[in-house]
Amino acid sequence: MLPGLDIIALILVFPLLGPTFVQQTGIDVQVHESPWRYEQMENPVVVTLGATSGGTNTPMWVNKKQVAMKDLEAEIRRLRSIEGGDAITTAVLRSDVSVPSGVEKEVINRILKMGLNCGLIGKPVGDDSR
Repeated sequence: MLPGLDIIALILVFPLLGPTFVQQTGIDVQVHESPWRYEQMENPVVVTLGATSGGTNTPMWVNKKQVAMKDLEAEIRRLRSIEGGDAITTAVLRSDVSVPSGVEKEVINRILKMGLNCGLIGKPVGDDSR
């Protein structure tokens, strides 16, 4: 295989994914704008980070269940065991624009350490809808 071909393939795949994940989340968030579109994935785990309301903890949902940061891996393992096992290879992160980047990075690192692929969800550039 040619070096770098896998990266090019990923770059080509990301624009095909779309807003199909909205129905799987526990809360509506205002996401960042993005020029990329993702292709539809088969049964991904959706992690949503909500806006903080003055507190220090960022509210987080895994699919439609609210969880604490310390329980993220356990909840993803539980979902994989009951909803598709090893067939679930991807987690996508929907993050409110007010969520600190450090929190996003921590969630992404935890997902990657589990051996899952991780993608970020944004709204199309110029789209004023949530």
